[in-house]
Amino acid sequence: MAFPLPSVGIPTFDLESHTSHYTPPLLPLRLLHIAAHCPPLAHQSLTFALEVIKLGKDVSLYHRATDLASLLGYADLAVKDGEWLARREDANRRELTRLEGELKGYKNNLIRESIRMGQEDLALHLSATGGQAAAVTKEDDPEAMAAPSTQGLVVAYTTMSRVRDFCSTPSHIAGLTLRLQQIALQQAVTAQQTGLSASPHWQNVLATSNRLKSVGVKDEEQVLLTPLAAAGAGLAHLCTSDYISAAKSFLAVPFSLATQPAVQGVNFTASTASANDIAIYGALTSLATLSREELQTKVLDSPFRAFLELEPHVRKAISLYLNAKYSACMALLSRYYADWSLDLYLGAGLGQGHSHVDRLFARIREKSITAYFSSFSSVSLSSLASTFPPTGLPPSTSREGVEKVMETEILSLISSGALNARLDAVNGTIMSPSKDARIEAHAEAGKLAEEVERGLRLRLHRVNCLISNLEIVGAGAPGGKGGKAAWGVESKAWRGRKGMTNGRVGLAMAFLLLLAAI
Repeated sequence: MAFPLPSVGIPTFDLESHTSHYTPPLLPLRLLHIAAHCPPLAHQSLTFALEVIKLGKDVSLYHRATDLASLLGYADLAVKDGEWLARREDANRRELTRLEGELKGYKNNLIRESIRMGQEDLALHLSATGGQAAAVTKEDDPEAMAAPSTQGLVVAYTTMSRVRDFCSTPSHIAGLTLRLQQIALQQAVTAQQTGLSASPHWQNVLATSNRLKSVGVKDEEQVLLTPLAAAGAGLAHLCTSDYISAAKSFLAVPFSLATQPAVQGVNFTASTASANDIAIYGALTSLATLSREELQTKVLDSPFRAFLELEPHVRKAISLYLNAKYSACMALLSRYYADWSLDLYLGAGLGQGHSHVDRLFARIREKSITAYFSSFSSVSLSSLASTFPPTGLPPSTSREGVEKVMETEILSLISSGALNARLDAVNGTIMSPSKDARIEAHAEAGKLAEEVERGLRLRLHRVNCLISNLEIVGAGAPGGKGGKAAWGVESKAWRGRKGMTNGRVGLAMAFLLLLAAI
């Protein structure tokens, strides 16, 4: 039976060791993504995902996992555990009733700190359980009713936002902002996997990440929040296809993220993105968007190199690109295509046919072809196809077929303006636009003559002003802009310098006239 969803090949990682670095709530979502797009690991991923989900409280996520198992044809995993569902739903309902009752009592007693803690506990419970359908009302959030699969998380985000009214210290605000970031991340990933629009949720991730940069806490606390802010902003930019901003954000993440402890109860590297993930995201977005000089100075010769040491293959890929070994660079990146397509963030959109890793690879390939061609006046399609083999073709494709695909790709690059070249379809060659050296030399000489003439004219104007005892007032002139010199009142220092200058006017005038004659 054919796999019903877009899939990739066998990755290089071992599933157990790969997932051991992560924890809920995003761990089961990672496993479901792997199960949906990797047939060799689908059964193992679903089995592990169901085990993790049953240790938690999210009933709706359990239904999603069993429905995916049914879609993929795993009947043994598609059978729902009715006893666990009934027990879990009853426990969630009783816990929700208890928390709402406690919060109501706190509000009646007007205890500000107790209200804050009760509101926060309620929001965390809704986030852990995926929310209750009955908890969503039109008064709370009308849009939530249109998105049943994420409505519980919408309620959790709204409930957590209300904690702000009861925060009394900057540390409380920092903890609230960090939890809002985590819930928004969970919302965005869930929306991506269920086919809903994730853009509003990624905007919330970006907004909360930016707020983490200045919440008013002490310097020793802010040092722990800054890496989380930069990494969160990078993920938001990456998943909204703003790869330039993503590269800047990831390159700004301090390496202290790799070793810092949990902040306000949130372990970012375990729950959201590890230091190895940051290295991969930063390297790929940098390769796709930065120039050769920027790759050297901002990536390899910057503090971000410490991240690259965790993933030596991406560091080697950047080095190969800088050394103009483009085919080796693309081959090395392609070796890890399956791994990155199964990543929770890079692989987003794989079900729609174009994931972020596909777009990044396309940009890197485009940059490599453009840089490779800049060294030649003409290149044959056959040699270009051998250096940059087209992707996605079956092994049995003939040489003519490969060259035809390469021709189509080159035409698209020329049409978009990325490649300044001409295509000779008859002879199968790509030629750079011809340049007339004589015309370029004449143009350069004319430009230089204009600059010399302008400089001489300015000097003559200056000499004439000095002869006529005129004063030029500006930001750098004596008296400054708006000073006494602007009203014709000379300073003593300026009068002294003018006397010395007038004595040299004749000599300067003669020199300039001689230059003009030449």
